[in-house]
Amino acid sequence: MKTELFSPALLDQLDKLGQWFIRHRKRLHNTVVESLLVADDRHDTLSRTHQDTVGHLASLKADHAQLTERQARTRGELDDTRHTLHETQGYLKDANTQHLQAQKAAMLRFDTLSARHAQLVQERNGLEQARLAVELSLERTRSELQTGAEALDAATRRHELLSQEHHDALEQLDALSTEHGRLSARQAATAAELDNTRLALEDTRQSLENTHQDLQNRLEAHDALQRLLEEEQQQRAQLTDEFIALHQRHGDTWTRFQLISGLLAARPRDNAGLMRFKELLSNEYMAFADGESSLATEATAVTMLQSIQQELALLVGFPEVHQRTIVGIVGGFSSGKSEFINSFIQDPEVRLPVGIQPVTAIPSYVLATTAPMIRGYSANGGHIPLEVDFYKSISHAFINSFSFDLKSLMPFMCVGVRMHPAHFSHICLIDTPGYNPPLTAAEHSHGDKRTAIQFARQADVIVWLIGLDVNGTVPDSDLNFIQEIGVEQRPVYVVLTKADLKALDHIEEVMEEVREVLEDVDIVVAGISAYSSTLRNEVAYRDVPLLEFFSQINQLGDARLHLDGRLREVFSMYDHAIQADIARMRAQKTAINGLRLDSLEIGGKDAYERMLGPINKLDNNLDIAPLERCLNESRQLFEAFSDAVRLTVEASESEV
Repeated sequence: MKTELFSPALLDQLDKLGQWFIRHRKRLHNTVVESLLVADDRHDTLSRTHQDTVGHLASLKADHAQLTERQARTRGELDDTRHTLHETQGYLKDANTQHLQAQKAAMLRFDTLSARHAQLVQERNGLEQARLAVELSLERTRSELQTGAEALDAATRRHELLSQEHHDALEQLDALSTEHGRLSARQAATAAELDNTRLALEDTRQSLENTHQDLQNRLEAHDALQRLLEEEQQQRAQLTDEFIALHQRHGDTWTRFQLISGLLAARPRDNAGLMRFKELLSNEYMAFADGESSLATEATAVTMLQSIQQELALLVGFPEVHQRTIVGIVGGFSSGKSEFINSFIQDPEVRLPVGIQPVTAIPSYVLATTAPMIRGYSANGGHIPLEVDFYKSISHAFINSFSFDLKSLMPFMCVGVRMHPAHFSHICLIDTPGYNPPLTAAEHSHGDKRTAIQFARQADVIVWLIGLDVNGTVPDSDLNFIQEIGVEQRPVYVVLTKADLKALDHIEEVMEEVREVLEDVDIVVAGISAYSSTLRNEVAYRDVPLLEFFSQINQLGDARLHLDGRLREVFSMYDHAIQADIARMRAQKTAINGLRLDSLEIGGKDAYERMLGPINKLDNNLDIAPLERCLNESRQLFEAFSDAVRLTVEASESEV
């Protein structure tokens, strides 16, 4: 304990107090001792801290002194630098002022010298002109003087000669007088000749004027002919263009004629099972549908049976198709279905038609083959080969050029191309039209939704395409379509196309939102992929990558099992509807029997007898026998259709 902190008196008192507490309050003594020990330890800690603080303070004072000294030196340097800068700034200001004054003086002097130079040049030019004029005048005067002297000499010699000539002239005068008479007569004759020549020249001038006028008329006629030639050339070019257009139309008409005649002439292979299926659908089933009224969605059942018939026709014409897993590529207008399929095709010359307008008009089955193969299938089950260029032209615009719906004559096509075998060797893709064409689409486009539903229901697997460029994530029309075709028993894989148009963080948000929307409507998907068809690249995915999903479903298909399942789906609709009507009618009969008992029990015999007639009449109207017959007939039709499918499949498998 640090006793030096306490006075001796306090220590004595504390000692006495301690002895008293030891005797009476030992516990309190121990507490005080412990507190004092803690205070002692704290004092040691504070002392060490104080010493450290003192050392740190001394270090800080030393640093402060150094910094103060350094600051003083820096301030002095800054003052010197500031003073130097002020002097330099003043010098620069004076120099700038002198430079501006010198510049102004130089400009004034330059202007003065320029004016003086121009004046001196003008004066020099004037002096030069005057000097030239004086030299010319002197030269002219010198020449005149020389000429005068020569003329004076010549005049003297001439005077001598003239004297001689005067004498000679007198002699010649007589001769000239005689000659003048002769020349006068000759002049009169020449004047007459000149008059005649003048008249002839006047006639020639008039003739030349007439010739000039004629040439002017010919030039005007030539210009008119030139304009007429240009018009003729323009008409010829226009007629040439019209001829080319007519030739093109003739070629297109001939192409359409060949297509229609080929489809009409195409005959399917003989297949007893397919013929039996058509007969059942046209006769027995239609009679059954006319007599049956339980199924409210009978139009859907008819569409599904017609779709099965088309599948059978394709199976007969191309048996390899139904040895594969059928994958329906579905999506709204402009979702990029055809471009999506094109991204997996390895044949550069074969491409499904694409465009910003509705393009896919006739559904196509696309499958992997060793060599390119394109066929158009007629409504009666026959097929014809199609050229690649012609296939590319089959779009909505081409179909609208016909005066009828070409899809009724050629409901589907089949395209065989090279594709990666690890992903597509046992897969058949169906390229369906968009189920929501724009309002501006042609008349034949309005059945695209019905066609898309019909072919989508054939698929074992659904690949659902949604364009990332649409407003929102999952359009309501897409949800309605998926729920309408029914996906409860089939795998569904969602592909967000046109992924190259969006940033990755935006794509991630859309994928999560799509998953939430589908979970809200109870649609289970095998995976979601963000895919760019133009770049052939998958940007992101959820659960399963796109190509891995194709690899998982790349399995041999069972045509019999597939078609039986679709048949069972149709007739199970009838069975459920008829059995529901039977159950409802039996419940009504039970209620009527209860009504009989209640009338007898509550109203007595008289009331019972009065109500018995109406009750029996009501009971007789509730006849279950017709419904039971419809149920039996439905099951018999299912067996008959199933047998027809079995015969078709067996015959097709024997030809493979």
